[in-house]
Formats: sequence, structure tokens, C-alpha cells
Amino acid sequence: MVDIDFADYVDVIKDWPQPGQAVCDISRLLEDPTVFHEAVVTLAKPLVELRPNKVVGIDQRGLALGSAIAYYLGCGIVPTRSIAYLPEDYRRPVELLPASRFADQRLALVSESIDPGDRVVIVDDWITQGTTVLAVKRIVERLGAQVVGVACVINNLSETRRKILGRPEIHSLIENLPFE
Repeated sequence: MVDIDFADYVDVIKDWPQPGQAVCDISRLLEDPTVFHEAVVTLAKPLVELRPNKVVGIDQRGLALGSAIAYYLGCGIVPTRSIAYLPEDYRRPVELLPASRFADQRLALVSESIDPGDRVVIVDDWITQGTTVLAVKRIVERLGAQVVGVACVINNLSETRRKILGRPEIHSLIENLPFE
């Protein structure tokens, strides 16, 4: 295993999308093959013992990272993506998530992709409030499946917000990245 400071591959973009807000861009982490490989292995290894059979990747970088983690774990990948990418005549049933503060489009998850009894891991790039992860978790549970883990590059959840999410364990590469 290579010793990597993953924070070196994250760019904090301040005052975007509006003054006083920030976003974290993990593009450089995804672009570097060695760093990407180590990120996937570091996040996936603790998930093996949880025995998931599905990974839900949250649009867009969480889907890219989640796909690689699903491959490592031998799981299926379920995208949670913008409804802007679904045609009007899309025939599969979808569950809509609330709009996030950064997304201009609502997110959708194909409900028939999650079966009762599935053991699900949710993957996102940056968790600050946990709102999107919580919404995905609630949909997965409503469909009769269990969320057994969460993986992300950056975990900035406060202890209060962490309690709202409840179980499962959150596995991250970076904890409490300063962004203000």
C-alpha cells in the first residue's frame, strides 16, 4: 500500500456556487491512477466484511468512485443520478430524492434496482450535512433493503448530524477537511 495524503488531491473551491459556500472537487484524485486505486482499496477493504451486494453511487463523482468500489467488492452498482439524464418516456420506476443545495436538478434512483434483503453501501464524494445520504438511506430502507455502510472521500459530518444518519459506519479518506 502506498502512503498517500488524499487531501493533496482535493481542491476546495470557495465562494461557489454562492458567496459563503464551498465545494470540494475530487477530480485530481480520480484522474491519478495510483491515487484512485489506493482510494478505492482504502474505502472498499473495510466494506468487505459487511457483505454488501449493491453499491449506490451518488451522482456524479460518487457514482464514479462507487462503480470502482462495487467492482472491487463484486457488487452491482445502482446509480443515483440527475433526472435531467432520464428521458421523459423512461419506463423503469424511479424514486426521487429531494433537491440538494448544489444540484440544480433532482436526483433519481431506479427503485427496481434495489431488492428486499439487499445489503447496500452508499458512496458519495463529500458528506457535509448528510442530507443526500440520509435521503438515499430512507429510500433503500423503504424498498426493504438494509444500508450496511457509507463510503466517501471527505467526511465533514458533525457529531449531531452523524447521529441523525444513525447506523451505518462511515468510511472516509479525509475527516473534517477545512473548507471555510
